[in-house]
Amino acid sequence: MFKTGKTDKETIQYLLSKGGFSFLFRMFAMAFSFISMWFITNFYGQAVYGTYTVALTVLQILAMVFALGIPNAFVSFAGGIDNVEKLKGLLLKSGAIILISSLVPMLVFSFGSGFFSETVFQKASLLNYFLVVSFSVPFMIFHEIICYYFISVKKIISYGLFFYIFPSILFTLFLVVFYYYNLTGFFTFLAYVGSIILTVFIALLLLFYKKSKISYPEISSSAIIKKSFPMMISGIFLILLNWTDILMLGRIESESQIGIYNTAFKVGYLTLFFVVSMNVIIMPKVSELFHQNNFTEMKKVINRTTQLVIILTIPLALGIIFFSESILKLFGDGFIAGKTTLILISLGALFNAMTGNVDQILNMTNNQKEVRNIFFFGFLINVALNLYLIPKYGIEGAALASLITNIVVNVVFVIIIKNKLGFFTFM
Repeated sequence: MFKTGKTDKETIQYLLSKGGFSFLFRMFAMAFSFISMWFITNFYGQAVYGTYTVALTVLQILAMVFALGIPNAFVSFAGGIDNVEKLKGLLLKSGAIILISSLVPMLVFSFGSGFFSETVFQKASLLNYFLVVSFSVPFMIFHEIICYYFISVKKIISYGLFFYIFPSILFTLFLVVFYYYNLTGFFTFLAYVGSIILTVFIALLLLFYKKSKISYPEISSSAIIKKSFPMMISGIFLILLNWTDILMLGRIESESQIGIYNTAFKVGYLTLFFVVSMNVIIMPKVSELFHQNNFTEMKKVINRTTQLVIILTIPLALGIIFFSESILKLFGDGFIAGKTTLILISLGALFNAMTGNVDQILNMTNNQKEVRNIFFFGFLINVALNLYLIPKYGIEGAALASLITNIVVNVVFVIIIKNKLGFFTFM
């Protein structure tokens, strides 16, 4: 699959050396993610995990919306900036925009938590969760953009520590401490939020504790928003694509069924481990090559990245599919009911991974509007399929909707990249 030659070897060595750190950090975070998931389901029960899942989904959607697409736009702009002082200036300018935008969800959920919990979701137990959501949104956004700053300056280790390691360890520690003091299931969500907030403070201290020179690039706030807004829309529909199933199940099915589905979803999406890990490597590299108009090298990097992801992903996906029942049993006998759901989700994620980092490739090459349109198209398909399949087949219907949507969306992405950039991602 790989061509021979010195330049190819250099490309592969670059991907493996940089990607290796990303793989390790993600493996660490996933291990802790499953530890925390196992801890909540076994010590608090499926219902608490289901409620926690709904609240976390809402928080992630709000953070995605009110980040305004700025984290991705930041990396796109950074490809044309080779000055750390200017990148810090861009970070502060972006942070000011985010601070203003996050006031909206803070006010809405502070005063409307009762409406959302009792009327929208018809679950009064979500009231306190949504109150926590209201003040958590800006911290979620700041966490992401700070980590994207580390990607832009190619500090992969710093990125891994603040995006994966610190939040994972802190979340697990908080869970154990809260359970030790016999605190209620509501504190599982507080543990997650607390880990993000503390990580943000540590990162800000690291970046700005020294009085270093900061200069602002000649990029206006309006220019940032103009580039970021289509990315924001894309991000919204990507989150909805991933979480529409949970939200619609939350309206129709019981907390236990939601907990089973979310567990199967998280296990199945392990199949995306390698392609998502490569985002950290490919985003700044594609942005840099695009600003240099070096499309020959860009094609090579994208092809080798996708081929490497395919080689690594297929065994992982097959392992999850063939051992699906045994894996789910780790979370309790009740979770075995999600076996078929897990298989369907894994197949959809496998197809996704085999097409490569398609959305970020287009985002980093000034084709963010195409990404927005594709995700909107996929969202409509997913909603329609869920409306039809969930009432008939429950969580398996939601998984089938996810599989079909993944295939359609990624085929369209591959075709658009061929038309825009002149090559397929995998060859």
